[in-house]
Amino acid sequence: MNSKEKLEAVDHKIIEQIAENMKSYGFPGTIGRVIAFIYFEGKPLDLDTLAEKTGMSKTRMSQVVREMVHLNIAEKTFVKGSRKDYYTVERDYYQIFISLFTSNWKEVITKNRNIERKIQKNLQEILADDEASDSLKEETKIYMENSERSLDYFDWINRLVDFLESQEIFKHVPKAEDLKNK
Repeated sequence: MNSKEKLEAVDHKIIEQIAENMKSYGFPGTIGRVIAFIYFEGKPLDLDTLAEKTGMSKTRMSQVVREMVHLNIAEKTFVKGSRKDYYTVERDYYQIFISLFTSNWKEVITKNRNIERKIQKNLQEILADDEASDSLKEETKIYMENSERSLDYFDWINRLVDFLESQEIFKHVPKAEDLKNK
């Protein structure tokens, strides 16, 4: 294997490593591949080029890139002289992690808070029901306490998300380059 082939093999390994990392974060490996292609190209890429590099259809590539923009790890950018949509990716690995981690948890928080509100409404109705037995009301109070603990838990996760997004985390768990500069 010559040096050019070795470098291509390394490139392929890195792309697959990033794809596997995306899977471990709960996202499709395709996102990792697209990040890698744009990142290592060093310039914005259009959907046609990305579709060609990944072997995916332009329609599917458009969906993937749209998801990446939604996750705040890619953005549409202007390229002078072209009418195509070009995309860049976040180059800070730490920020990519924060964006991916927090986007998942924001959805979990929102979904579960809504569920808990509905549960609490139903539990309040049971507690207000004059025909409900005392034992049923006591059991309902236990459910209400559990629901309150769930809301407290989701509040904690929300504060964790805020902690990460504010970059405050790096005061407590510094980035590698910050440790080197000390």
